[in-house]
Amino acid sequence: MTPIGITRREFLGATASAIVVPSAFGAPSAAVAQGFAYAYVGTYTPNGGGIYLFESDLSSGALTQLQVLDDIRNPSWLALNPAQTRLYAVSEIDNFDGQHNGAVASYSIDAVTLQLRRLGVVSSRGGTPAHLSVHPSGKFVFVANYGGGSVAVLPVAESGALGEATDVRPSVGPRHRARAADDPPGQFAVSDHFSPHVHMVAPDPTGQFVVANDAGLDLTLVWRLDAQGGRLLPADVPAIVAPSGSAPRHFAFHPNGRHFYNLYEHDAKIAVYDFDPVRGGMKQKQLVSTLPLRFAGSNLASEILISADGKSLYVANRLHNAIAVFAVGGDGLLRMIADVWVHADYPRSLTIDPTGQFMYSCNQRADSITSFRIAPGSGALQFTGRFEPVGSPAVMVMVNAHRAIPMPGAARR
Repeated sequence: MTPIGITRREFLGATASAIVVPSAFGAPSAAVAQGFAYAYVGTYTPNGGGIYLFESDLSSGALTQLQVLDDIRNPSWLALNPAQTRLYAVSEIDNFDGQHNGAVASYSIDAVTLQLRRLGVVSSRGGTPAHLSVHPSGKFVFVANYGGGSVAVLPVAESGALGEATDVRPSVGPRHRARAADDPPGQFAVSDHFSPHVHMVAPDPTGQFVVANDAGLDLTLVWRLDAQGGRLLPADVPAIVAPSGSAPRHFAFHPNGRHFYNLYEHDAKIAVYDFDPVRGGMKQKQLVSTLPLRFAGSNLASEILISADGKSLYVANRLHNAIAVFAVGGDGLLRMIADVWVHADYPRSLTIDPTGQFMYSCNQRADSITSFRIAPGSGALQFTGRFEPVGSPAVMVMVNAHRAIPMPGAARR
């Protein structure tokens, strides 16, 4: 999404990878390791082919391509409904139906083959949507329009198809500086602070509140959801102002719903908050860098991800091309334990398989997905040595259910 004002460079610092004791990655039990999980990957077209379906071998992390659906442009973010019977995809464009809007497509998921079938497409009500999420009830999809600087609420019909927006909320506020005061030395990556740029929107775990990050105005916006009318109402604390130029991009809630982790793209920081699930308020208690000590140069933090048990947190750093690994304390505070090279270029997003054994990195500029085994207990990462070639991969979402044998009825390449 964000334009980069520097020359593409190779990552030379293999020493940035954490040194891991091999025994920490002892082979998982056969009951856990055997079987297959499934994932959908969204890409930037035409370099990418559209939306891919992959099978993941849970003994090795290897990916096998099963389907490519080429009926959508730039499906750069995907989300499953809670029942995992529907998939929703943004189309990151700005000319849908001849207007300055993007689009959101809905798909049904075949119960046997997991292949996709288009249900419909609607306007995102803003240009170049970059993110979407689904309410825990499955009744609403929330869309972040990066170019349009707004959040839209789309109702979900019984069929799973989307209706026209029931609410659209623009982000407003004063312009901020183009660079953060605490940027790493030698930061030359371009930060677009000329207008609102909503980069992520998602409900809190209870579904009462909806939170959005505006990377252009350095704001985190909070609304209370009217679940009857599909409208966003002002919360008690409607906005949190981030440091000027920091560009809040993505965020993650702790599984307990009481800690909130906000990732700043431009200065590569995580702001840790206590979250009030009753009022939607936040109180900051830590600010920690996602980069190694004495790092210098350009970097853009992209993705933040927390493990299902809430004990490990991960951040992808583009240009530095590494994953920062943090241990999460009982109080929600973070401690960096490793900085692991992704073995590729420009990691845009991360995902963990449903069994918690493997992490996958979608490396947008490298046209590949790389994988890492996750150490039980510590959450440390070890590169599997595997690369899956995919044009401009942007996002990967995994189906929770996994199978003991490969999926029947799906053509393999």
